[in-house]
Amino acid sequence: QLWQRGGPKQSDPAFGSTVTPYLQNINRILRAEIHTPAPHLCIQNVATAQLYILLSSIGTTVCNEQSTKETFRFFSLLVDSEDEDFISDASFADRLIVTLKAISRNISIGGLDVEVETAELLFAVAAKLRQHSAVLPAWFRPSLDAAPKSLPDTSIALERSQEFPLVFMLLDYVHHDGKVGDFARTGLLYILESVGRSNNLEKWIIESQMATMMASGLGALYSQLSK
Repeated sequence: QLWQRGGPKQSDPAFGSTVTPYLQNINRILRAEIHTPAPHLCIQNVATAQLYILLSSIGTTVCNEQSTKETFRFFSLLVDSEDEDFISDASFADRLIVTLKAISRNISIGGLDVEVETAELLFAVAAKLRQHSAVLPAWFRPSLDAAPKSLPDTSIALERSQEFPLVFMLLDYVHHDGKVGDFARTGLLYILESVGRSNNLEKWIIESQMATMMASGLGALYSQLSK
């Protein structure tokens, strides 16, 4: 309700301090409920009310350390949850990608390493796709137009990134060392493991620039290691 009332509070830095305890409370309730026997009524309510849309708006607008951290925790809880099939919901997938793209424009927020948090959450999704191939359509939506297109390479790359944004976000981190790169490279390997279960995905990977971008990223990583 605080957020939906709008007004100057949303752009006021102090608003982050006001809204963070509410985010923490939501996460505390969800985390506790996950460890109790079903039914999980709070998680069901999150799905029914699509609460993740509201929390995404808060997390991408109120850019302070604590509120951003709680936004990551909220989406991580839903990705890991076995309830309500969030991971197979296209609306949830779209909102998570929008949230991560918006937050990841900042390398760090306060003392929070945004790149690590983003790469870890992307990896968690890739791990779910590896385990449950049936959820792939929520994250991978190729164009139905089979006719060849005479578009510039940049336009084709943009279209491909919109068809499977998870892959292109992981590719952005392939050249990183440390946890960020590890999450990205392993996540991409998990997605490649799914190729045998989807002819559309196999065709998409061959026609997209995924292999080229992976090679470029790995080349940049190895050149850093050789210095």
